[in-house]
Amino acid sequence: MAKMSIQYEIKKHATCLPSNVLAQDYGAHIFNVKLTSDTDNGNLVKIGDWESLDVFKEDTATEFTGKVVQKMTNGNWLVLVTNPGDAALVYNVPIAPEDWTHNWTKESNMYNPTGTIARVYELRKWDRFELSEEGFSATPEAGKEITGVADKKLTVGE
Repeated sequence: MAKMSIQYEIKKHATCLPSNVLAQDYGAHIFNVKLTSDTDNGNLVKIGDWESLDVFKEDTATEFTGKVVQKMTNGNWLVLVTNPGDAALVYNVPIAPEDWTHNWTKESNMYNPTGTIARVYELRKWDRFELSEEGFSATPEAGKEITGVADKKLTVGE
């Protein structure tokens, strides 16, 4: 008897850890922003206009500078904010149902779909956050400057 198999491919998304962001511990604002497109944790957006009851619209971030300071043991890159400009950090706590298989519960398989009201952290100079390689426009390296943001991803300088 022939055996059947299932083949599937899951798109890998950026992962983020905002543990050294001032807003994490009430030192700056955390906003509720209604996303206009699919958005990974660690992407940058601009806080837009007020929409309703503590919900803001998403706008396009145009200014941000920072530095990739080191690769962490989990494979993520540590980003040091040098000038947050108008950018704010998207981070919703990733939660997967307990009955999902191990592959389905990986944080890199999760994203914030269009229309989600996501947590967005106000950034300050000296904030630090971890970001996986998928959150950068090019391959990050320790010592590289972050020169801006494009399509919600950090732009790695030459």
